[in-house]
Amino acid sequence: MSGDGDVRLWRGWLDRESADALLAEIRATAAFVQERRKMYDRFVDVPREHASQGDDREHPWTPLVLAVRRDLEALTGTRFSYVLFNRYRNGRDGVAWHNDSEVKYIRGPVIGSLTLGATRAFDLRPKADRKRILSVDVEHGDLVVMRGATQEHWEHRVVKDDRIAGERINLTFRQQPE
Repeated sequence: MSGDGDVRLWRGWLDRESADALLAEIRATAAFVQERRKMYDRFVDVPREHASQGDDREHPWTPLVLAVRRDLEALTGTRFSYVLFNRYRNGRDGVAWHNDSEVKYIRGPVIGSLTLGATRAFDLRPKADRKRILSVDVEHGDLVVMRGATQEHWEHRVVKDDRIAGERINLTFRQQPE
């Protein structure tokens, strides 16, 4: 990427056995909810479910998620205080173009995004040239790290794709503002 962002992909950052165990732990312990949001004149279901764990969250770190957090902190040199789980039940779930705006109070924010389950396309586009889309298929155990000015200058999404039948759970490790 250009100087206005830094996005890196580690294929198979978690081996299959570790990724399978982590996915099983999350399925057994996470309290997933589906939000409803007002759009125009009606309420609609958000097309994914979410949950979280962390230092200041209702649900504390589970053992395997905590171990992944520590490994990710060692890789990135960053302390993460919580993780968001986004559960895409199948290809009808997704998330539209966005940037992670809650990081605006953090200097040089780092977000670690770990994929478990079904392979999905992860798209990026610069805000200055929204027609230029970079797309990469992220697979079970793959890690994407976004840092620096990425959230300021880029948007990302997980596009809906009816051809996908399997579940994907994405873990996004986050920092708290100092």
